[in-house]
Amino acid sequence: MKLRSVIVIICTILLSYSAGFSQSHRVRSENFFGLQFRPLIPLGMVGDKTFTISEGELESTIKPIFGYSYGGVVRVGITELLAIETGLNYTKRRYQADHAVVDSNVYASEKLGYVSFEVPLNLLIYVKLGNQFYMNVAGGASVNYNPSNIRSPKPLNPFGIHLFIFEGRRYNHFDFHANAEVGFEFRSEKLGTFYLGMNGRIPFNKVLQIATEYRHDTHSVVAYGDITGATFSVSIKYFLPNIKKRGEQPVKGPIEF
Repeated sequence: MKLRSVIVIICTILLSYSAGFSQSHRVRSENFFGLQFRPLIPLGMVGDKTFTISEGELESTIKPIFGYSYGGVVRVGITELLAIETGLNYTKRRYQADHAVVDSNVYASEKLGYVSFEVPLNLLIYVKLGNQFYMNVAGGASVNYNPSNIRSPKPLNPFGIHLFIFEGRRYNHFDFHANAEVGFEFRSEKLGTFYLGMNGRIPFNKVLQIATEYRHDTHSVVAYGDITGATFSVSIKYFLPNIKKRGEQPVKGPIEF
C-alpha cells in the first residue's frame, strides 16, 4: 500500500512539473512565416549518384546536376525549444545524360529537369547558443506531387543520321520522403530571423523510371534505369518579424460641449 502511494505521488509530481514546464514555455512560443530557397547540390553521399545504363551498343551515363527548390514556410511554436514546420515548395531536380555508341565516335549530351511540389511536416528542436543565436535539428516527412513525366524537348541528332532520346516516367503522382535538417539561425525582433543549414531528403521508394533510346535508320536500342530522387541541399530561410500586439487603448469618453 505504501509503495503504491509513493508511486502515485511521484507520478503526480512529474505530471504537474511537466504541465507547468510546458505552459511556461508556451507563453514564449511564437509562430512565424517566411521564405526559403534551397540549391540542390549533386553530392553522391546523400543525394542521387551518377550511374550508367547500357543496352547493346548504347551506353548512357546519368548524373545529377545543380537544381533548386523554393517556397513559403510556416513555423508553429509548441514551446520555447520545440516547433513544427511546414509549407509549400516548388522543386526542380536536374539531370544530365551523356550518350555514346560503343566503339565509335558517336556521342551526345542533354539535360532534363523534373518538377515536383512538396509539402513537408517537420519537428524542430532548438538549442540556445546565445541571446539571439540558436541551433536547431529537424526531422520529419514530406508528401510530393509529381505533375507530369519528362522527355527530351527534341531528339538529339548528331551527324544527321543518329538519334538519341531521353525520357522519364514517374512511378506515382504522389510520393513520400524522409527529411533531416540541421542549421543555425539569428533572431532579431526588428529584422526577423535568418537561417542557414543543410538538408537531406530520401524517398521511401524510387521516384522516376528513365529510358534512353538510340536510333539509326530502322535500328533501335533502348536502355532502362531508375532514379531514386534523393537530394542534398543548402537551406536558406528568412522569417518575417512578428508584429507585437499593442496594449489596450484608453476608451474615449463622450464629447463634452
